[in-house]
Amino acid sequence: MKPGVILLMGLPGAGKGTQAFRLAERFPNFVHFDTGGEIFRRVTDPAFADDPIIQRENKRYFNKVLNTPSWVTEIVSERIRYYSGQGKGLVFSGSPRTPPEAQAVLPLLEDCYGRDRLLVLEVVVSPETATERSRTRLTCNNKLCRYGATLEQRGKPCPECGNPLPQEQQDEEKWKYEGMADGTRIREFEQLTQPAMELLKKRLTHARIDGEKSEDEVFGQILTAVEKNLS
Repeated sequence: MKPGVILLMGLPGAGKGTQAFRLAERFPNFVHFDTGGEIFRRVTDPAFADDPIIQRENKRYFNKVLNTPSWVTEIVSERIRYYSGQGKGLVFSGSPRTPPEAQAVLPLLEDCYGRDRLLVLEVVVSPETATERSRTRLTCNNKLCRYGATLEQRGKPCPECGNPLPQEQQDEEKWKYEGMADGTRIREFEQLTQPAMELLKKRLTHARIDGEKSEDEVFGQILTAVEKNLS
């Protein structure tokens, strides 16, 4: 398939990351662009430990506060240009997270790929489903992978990179669940990310995906939408 951009949007815990990995496997010329993973790698990289900006963003990240939009946009823009130059398509899982990010990134995506090669897929789940999924989530410790798994898979080989998955849920995932359970992350989504998604939907082709279905059924819906709009 010709390179393009697939933007998977929805609540934390909707399964966007899992589906993004599957899309990147299905279409080898597409790269899963995990903005959350890029942020995590940057704020925990020892090479940047003395950078005051990284120190600020590290504090925001681990205090369950969204990172500074302008800083996130810089990282995202840098990587978009790189992958576009390599002839790769992109699969985003949850980004852009705020209206300023959307307004900054969208023109770049249109310039690099063309508006007709951009597709927004809204993965819809209830807050209850998203919270329950977050309760059992763990993440591959390989910073270059960051595959999202469940506690049922603990200790098993990561489906993406093959490294052993953690034996227990990491603190990072625990506080993400706490943020879902107390409503913090859901409110942030409704106040910031949902408006960004609506902005994208007004400009781009979009489709609704029922994220309450099984993983395979959700992937089937996504493939149908991709083949209809990007083939």
